[in-house]
Amino acid sequence: MDGDATGRPRVVILGGGFAGVGAAMRLAASPVDVVLIDRHHYRTFQPLLYQLATGMLEPGAVGEPLQRLTEHQPNTTVRQGAVESVDLAGHAVHVDDMPPIPYDYLVYALGVEADFSDTEGAPENAFPVYTLPGALRLRDHLAALWASADCSPALVADGALNVVVAGAGATGVEVAGAVAELYRHRFAHEYPRVAERDARVILVEKGDRLLPQFGPEMRSYAMEALADETVDVVTGQAVIAVSPTRVALTSGREIKAHTLIWSTGVRATTVTRSVGIALGETGRIVTGPSLGVPGHPEVFAVGDAAAITHSGSPDLLPQLGTVALQSGQHAGETIARMVAGEAPLPFGYSDHRPMLTIGRDTAGMQLPDGGAVTGRRAQLAWLTAHLGLLRTSAPVDHSVG
Repeated sequence: MDGDATGRPRVVILGGGFAGVGAAMRLAASPVDVVLIDRHHYRTFQPLLYQLATGMLEPGAVGEPLQRLTEHQPNTTVRQGAVESVDLAGHAVHVDDMPPIPYDYLVYALGVEADFSDTEGAPENAFPVYTLPGALRLRDHLAALWASADCSPALVADGALNVVVAGAGATGVEVAGAVAELYRHRFAHEYPRVAERDARVILVEKGDRLLPQFGPEMRSYAMEALADETVDVVTGQAVIAVSPTRVALTSGREIKAHTLIWSTGVRATTVTRSVGIALGETGRIVTGPSLGVPGHPEVFAVGDAAAITHSGSPDLLPQLGTVALQSGQHAGETIARMVAGEAPLPFGYSDHRPMLTIGRDTAGMQLPDGGAVTGRRAQLAWLTAHLGLLRTSAPVDHSVG
């Protein structure tokens, strides 16, 4: 239902991820009309994309239709399309093949895209795993390489089965472990003629250590887990160029590899960079205490695209699903308060302990004192946290009761 037809304020939400959906759900009972816009018809559960890319999950476990998430919200309309531009002065959004969509309030939740940092050949040849299509592309690519290598020893000798993962943050470590497990526990059995030793996974980090956001106990645990999965870890070097069959490092080393997985950086989307909203040093949208955009009290930036702080700390919150969901919910609540004539409240984040998985049965969780919980307890905590994220953002039937 559109605001022009009802006379109620219209809230346009750009992006159907956790942040955008969280904002829409918080507005379900507010006297506004919500238009939720995304280029896809589904919300992507990004923390599990690497498991989709390595065959652990199917697409239905990672993507949930936006229409289903909002089906019990009569004040919400979902529109599928790519956002082309935002007219801040005219309070309108331009979406491909649609008339301009005016708004009274705007929630900016378009997320981020891979930042290849001018790495030669990366835009054409690297495999970022930030979207569902990207994860499927990588999964199909790896399966095709093994099928071809099974018939051609020359491909194996040329490094067709070698995978380089650029970036040893949490995503890179998880991806490297998952690919190694896919290789050792599935493909090696499906293609017994291919020698397992001829398929290598190399994790490359330009810093001097992996997992810089974690403490020494977690880093040590991750190193041991990666070694168990036969992942080679290279620190102090960065990828400077990539072709379809080679990866070059700053040291001058060239690795024979037909796959480069990119997990070393993200940036604001092209649309975000062209809107005219102020971006901080990290390339994320500058926000105020209530997540409003300075100079535009009707605009809120949430999720990965926003530079979000809380509790008076100058440190930016990490780009996590929990931060995206909670910031989106806060923006929705703030708009509801403004419509009701109430003052906005500052954003407060309910902290979640950093955690990661390295394969199916290996997990670790950072503790506030710098220590770590590892093994089955951490695996259970990881599953509980992700199930909680799904439940928190699950649809509620507001027509009942």
